[in-house]
Amino acid sequence: NIPVFRKPELNDSPAIFDLINHCKPLDLNSRYAYMLVCTHFRDTSIVYENSKEVGGFISGYLDPRTKNTLFIWQVALHTSSRGKGVALQMLRNLLNREDLDHIEYIETTISPSNKASQNLFHRLTSDLKAEINVKPYFAKELFGEEVHEDEELYRIGPLNNKKGEL
Repeated sequence: NIPVFRKPELNDSPAIFDLINHCKPLDLNSRYAYMLVCTHFRDTSIVYENSKEVGGFISGYLDPRTKNTLFIWQVALHTSSRGKGVALQMLRNLLNREDLDHIEYIETTISPSNKASQNLFHRLTSDLKAEINVKPYFAKELFGEEVHEDEELYRIGPLNNKKGEL
C-alpha cells in the first residue's frame, strides 16, 4: 500500500467526480469539466492514489495572464486521508515537477470558513519560506442564487526554493 502521486488520466475522471461530490463544501463541477482537467490540465494537477484508489486530487492550471503563477483550483481528500499531511505532500510533489520549475507564485481562493484549506496554504507558505497575501476576490453576490461565501485570494510567493528542497 505505497501511496502514489501522479498526473491524472482521463479514466480517473469518474472517481475524481465522485471524490469531489463527497468533499463538501467544494463546488461540484460537471463530469465533462473533470475530463478536461484530466486531459488539458493534467500537467498542473495531481492524483493521490492509495491502494489503487483515487484518494486525493488537486486541480490546477497556469494563469494564462502571467505564465509564472500556478492557480490551485480544488483540493480534495477522501475522509480516510485527512489530517495526515497528504494534501501538503501532494502540493510539494506537484511543485517539484520539472516542467513547473518556472513557477514563482501560487494562487488559490478560499472561503473564510474553510479553516482546513487556510491552514494547508499557511503550512505550504512556511515550508516554502515565502510570503502570503490575502485579499478579497469573489464577492458572494457574484454566485447569484447559489448560497456561497465570499472567496478570498491567497497569493504565495515569490517561490525561492529550487527543486528537491521541498
